[in-house]
This record gives sequence, structure tokens and C-alpha cells, in this order.
Amino acid sequence: MALPDGAPEQAAGPAARLRERGTVSGLPGQAASRPARLTGRGALLAMTGVFLIGLLAATWLGWPVLAGLAFVAGCVLAARYAATAALLTVVVSPPLLFLIVVILVSAMTVPGGLFLSIVVGSVATLASVAPWLAVGMVLTVIITWTRGLPRCIQDLRRELGSG
Repeated sequence: MALPDGAPEQAAGPAARLRERGTVSGLPGQAASRPARLTGRGALLAMTGVFLIGLLAATWLGWPVLAGLAFVAGCVLAARYAATAALLTVVVSPPLLFLIVVILVSAMTVPGGLFLSIVVGSVATLASVAPWLAVGMVLTVIITWTRGLPRCIQDLRRELGSG
């Protein structure tokens, strides 16, 4: 039924207004809860931040296990909260991001000749956290696989095949 000026009649009651806005959760006024999702860039930025904080803390505290834990934490968080379209990016980028952050932290914290200290510091750090890198990558693949990584791979193959 329309009002005299041609405007549609407003739905009666708050429940009807919520249905019109698309709220699907149980109680009126309660928004549907969906986990936040990171874009591909957001996931990369989050991983980089966690890696950087963990590596700096490990260097300053002298506890190399902290660097490995930071790698695992960054990978798992990015894999869990990334949008489905960004899962392929989240799987392939952590080793390169970690290497870049290791080089940056080595350049900032290791004393001595710049080039040699960066190389030695980076190699020593990577050697000490190698088992953690493997654990982090395995967990990342498992999480992204259950969240839809095979679909992302199929979409990439389809795009590459049609181009």
C-alpha cells in the first residue's frame, strides 16, 4: 500500500526494519557476527609486523626461540584471518617476508662491518629458527587448505589457462 504522495508504506516495527537492512541474526538489534577478514595486503602487513616485533625482541632479549614463535604466530594469524581470495598470497609469501625482516633487523642491530654483519647475522638467525620455519609453513598450509586454498588454486589455473 502506498501513501498519497506515492512513497511506499513504512514497515511496522523494529523487526521489519532490521529485516529490510539485512540483519539475519537471532535477536532484534543484534548484528550478525562474522569474523573480520584481512585483504591480501593486510595479511602481509600483519605478518611483517609480527615478524619484526618478534625478531627485534629476540635480538634484544637474546632468546632466538622468540623469533621462531613470532614466525609461527604471524603465519597462523594471517592464515586464519585472511579473506578467502588472499589465501594463496598468505601461503607463498611468509618465507620471503621473514627473510626481508631478518635482513632488516640484522642491519639495524648487528655491530661491525655492515655487509658482513648483515650476512652473518641473517644466516645465523635463519639457521637457529629453521625448525620453526618448517612448523609455521606446515600450519599455514593446513589452515589455508581447510579454509579453501584448493579453490584458489583452481581459480588461478583457470585464469592462467584462459589468458
